Amino acid sequence: MTDLNGSKRRDDRAEPLAGFVDGVVVGNEFASIEISVDTSGRVRRAVLKDITSGQVRYIDPLVLQALVYMPDDVMQSLADPNLIVSD
Repeated sequence: MTDLNGSKRRDDRAEPLAGFVDGVVVGNEFASIEISVDTSGRVRRAVLKDITSGQVRYIDPLVLQALVYMPDDVMQSLADPNLIVSD
């Protein structure tokens, strides 16, 4: 079994990519985002699509890892509605 970056995995867990290739929608009363995985390039990337506007962002594994380690106060400032700009 291979990891999302194509390297061999060390355990027998189910392939995590299977549920995200076609996309999964997560949302609440403030936002709805479709999360999928772009497998067309050399490295697989997360694809985030805002359901309302259609805006798409491709995120590589290094950026995702940075989000995991980001302090809570910094993460909360990213979600400040006053900073979100829409067309």
